[in-house]
Amino acid sequence: MLETEIKKLTAAIEALTKAMATAPVTEAPVEAPVEVTVEVAAPVETPVVQKPMDTGKLTRMCLVLSRAGHRDSIMAKLESYGVKRVTELVGAGYYGAFCDWVTEQVGEIQ
Repeated sequence: MLETEIKKLTAAIEALTKAMATAPVTEAPVEAPVEVTVEVAAPVETPVVQKPMDTGKLTRMCLVLSRAGHRDSIMAKLESYGVKRVTELVGAGYYGAFCDWVTEQVGEIQ
């Protein structure tokens, strides 16, 4: 029974192969490729601390800034984040940005 089915399938495949060999080949017309230009805007570079510093170091840097006469700017920056102390930034999404800002400010006074 299985041999009979295999013979029938083999005959069908051979008939299909003959029919395909004698059939005319029709090719679909190929359209010319469309050139697309994509303008990529340059990424905006923002300074980001790869590993935010610990709160002790950040507090010491704020103390250096405060002694250099930048107390008001530190307080204004903290208020812009909705906090009054550096320790309140821990766990908030602004901690890394504040670290970057403090590092930049300390670099300017040195």
